[in-house]
Amino acid sequence: MTNTKENETQSQERKPGQHKATYARDKRKGGYLIRVMGPFAERFAGREVPVTRKDDSTNYEKLSELVWTGPDQETGKPVALYSFEPRPRDEAEDDILF
Repeated sequence: MTNTKENETQSQERKPGQHKATYARDKRKGGYLIRVMGPFAERFAGREVPVTRKDDSTNYEKLSELVWTGPDQETGKPVALYSFEPRPRDEAEDDILF
């Protein structure tokens, strides 16, 4: 019976769609962080994840460092905050003439 519980735990870990990533304001340093909510929220450092905006559009961001982890105040679900790698700006935007 132990194998069955082990297999259930592994299958729960591999289910897609258990996590959601959104942008969050960094109240200490300013700027933004990525907020990941789900059962294994603290395991995404170094990965590229889809991040949902308020308008339901999606961007992929690479999470660089775990900043904080703990339970959500409202739901009690595990939450993690990550810093992310900035994307390079388009050079065409810098060359716009006034």
